[in-house]
Amino acid sequence: MKFGTFLYKPQPAEGVDINFYRIKPESGTVGTPNPNMLTNIAVFGDNELTQKHPEWISISKDGPAFRRLTPPKVNGINPGNKKYTLRWDVLCMTNPEVREYNLKLIKECADKTPGISISSQHFADHGFCVCPRCIELWRTSGLNWYDWRAQTVTDFLKEVKEIVASKPLYVNLLPDPVLGRERFGYDFDALAEYADAFVVPMFSKAYPSPWYWEMLARAFKSKLKKPVFTNLYVRGPNDDPKQTPPVKDLLTVAVRIARTGVDGIIFLAENADRIRDFQKAAIQSTDVLQELDGYGGDEVLDLVEKWKSLF
Repeated sequence: MKFGTFLYKPQPAEGVDINFYRIKPESGTVGTPNPNMLTNIAVFGDNELTQKHPEWISISKDGPAFRRLTPPKVNGINPGNKKYTLRWDVLCMTNPEVREYNLKLIKECADKTPGISISSQHFADHGFCVCPRCIELWRTSGLNWYDWRAQTVTDFLKEVKEIVASKPLYVNLLPDPVLGRERFGYDFDALAEYADAFVVPMFSKAYPSPWYWEMLARAFKSKLKKPVFTNLYVRGPNDDPKQTPPVKDLLTVAVRIARTGVDGIIFLAENADRIRDFQKAAIQSTDVLQELDGYGGDEVLDLVEKWKSLF
């Protein structure tokens, strides 16, 4: 079992097997590749590009895929698309300018870093996208609506894999193992032909119900035909430390997930210093570690034991 980090700054953390640098998160900002870190790129989730090119937004019959509408405003409020729980603004994935922009960035990063991770490489949700271009592509495909969407997502991943070539390609999947195809266009078996591993984000600022995350991890491990990593939330940018998961909850959910047989756990944090804070708190949590002994997730306990050498 491997452990990694998912960081917003290009400095790797110690004590893990893999470090990912979020060179382009869904905010749309773009950093500089670090040749010592794998590179994560959010593709169609892009708040910055949607503000520069609102005409590129993904469309549903209930409105565009804006998390917040800027402009226009309604009575001074930016309501976003309230019919969907969108985490960020989502661009249309058949837009040629958007595809070219992201594929170029993926190529640049693949040439300079040891591997690529992509996220937001899917439709915004079940009602997207019904812009004229998508409707025409669907009609000319001869496929039904859901098959066309799944083929569109898979074909994009095929393009990415051709660019990444022999380097590892990690593919993020939003955590819906049941309706992922209908909602986002995921064909798990087809995607497995091009992904070297899947990463399932399980982000929360609290993990009081570890059985829920264990259930999701077990479901994805049973469905996916490539290695499965889960991604847990430690402390993101600008977070109030009082509103982030307690170390006890993080260790507990990590152990519960580890016993499902997943291939790895990745910890999201703003930077390597936040990971170090977590590592230090983990090795000091002796009562918690004793309580978790015997749960079946010994790989996590062994990892914390190794972290003692860092301090």
